[in-house]
Amino acid sequence: MSATGAIAVGGEAQRLVRCAYGALDLFGGRTDALLSWSQGLGGEQCAGTLPPSWWAGATADALLASLGDAGVAIRDGNVDRYRLAQFQQVVELLPHFQAEERARRPAPRPRVVFTVPPGVALPERARDLAHRGLAARILGALASADERTLLASPFWSDAGAEVLWDGLARSVELALPITLAGARQDADRDDLSAMRRLARRLSAAGAREVTALRYVPPKPFSQFHGKLVCGRVGYLGSANLTGSGLGEHVEAGMPLAEVDVQQVWTLLGVVREAGVLVEEPF
Repeated sequence: MSATGAIAVGGEAQRLVRCAYGALDLFGGRTDALLSWSQGLGGEQCAGTLPPSWWAGATADALLASLGDAGVAIRDGNVDRYRLAQFQQVVELLPHFQAEERARRPAPRPRVVFTVPPGVALPERARDLAHRGLAARILGALASADERTLLASPFWSDAGAEVLWDGLARSVELALPITLAGARQDADRDDLSAMRRLARRLSAAGAREVTALRYVPPKPFSQFHGKLVCGRVGYLGSANLTGSGLGEHVEAGMPLAEVDVQQVWTLLGVVREAGVLVEEPF
């Protein structure tokens, strides 16, 4: 077989496997349902009758598009019997593919961390907990910043700003855009003012672009309750950006990978478009 022919076969196989995995997603991850449906298909069918009859239009259209990409459903509305047989074989093998994938994956490493108040006597096996706690992870996220920086929390304080300040030095030095978000106007609390004070302090220190986003609650007691710190990588946890949240409570959280941070920025943009985060002068 020529190199061109081998590439074509490889590409066809890849499309069939991609189609099988796509169909599995549409079947809610149920390999038994996918296999049962696949075994009932026949080459004499019209392409439009391939999806299960009880599926809604959008789901059926998605399946037909995938089958079309794999060459099973062809443009004249018919079914390519040869390619259908190949697709059915791939579906039969899919559970074995999945089992092999699972066997090759490394054992997952725990990512959840806790932080505890100073003075708590930890057992010997957990003495390093304080070194891997929330404040350390937050400062690590800030130290990773190379394009932009985000801090988000419903509650803020000047004491929390002090904990964060050294970590923010990199963003100031590199003139990265810094976004602070989440505090709401509340006559009984100082959170919005504390967030604004940090924004002013950053600006005075030479930060190139500082944005403060105030939360506008759609209901009286609604909060922006995400607690996030993001550089290139990030941190998502239970602690507010206050002195007590960053050092006096038992808090839990997880580090965020780069792909998670990108999603955070995307979702933040969606929330801004919805009008519940608005730019606040400081």
